[in-house]
Amino acid sequence: MADIQRSQEGARAVLTISGELTVLHAKALQKELLDALTGAASVEVVMGNVSAIDITFPQLLCSTHRTAAALKKQMTITGIEQAQFAAVLRNAGFARHIGCQESTRRSCLWLQAHES
Repeated sequence: MADIQRSQEGARAVLTISGELTVLHAKALQKELLDALTGAASVEVVMGNVSAIDITFPQLLCSTHRTAAALKKQMTITGIEQAQFAAVLRNAGFARHIGCQESTRRSCLWLQAHES
């Protein structure tokens, strides 16, 4: 099961996400990410203890980040250096040295994954 804790610090939402970050929990994860983005000027995703992860979760984060950029909001993520998460990013080709599109080229979530 995915465990998602959300707090609001002024105009910033903080989502702490742990547990199973897989396709089985994608709908709930998507809802929480979009709800946080809707209710805040910026969103910080904090990776907690991940017990399982598949390609679905990085795809959700990337999609949410693109939505944030289109809405002129900021989104950041911490904790992607965790071995299991980093392996999924690397194996799926998410680690990047440049952003994927002009609106997120400098803020791409996966730029730091390339540096790891």
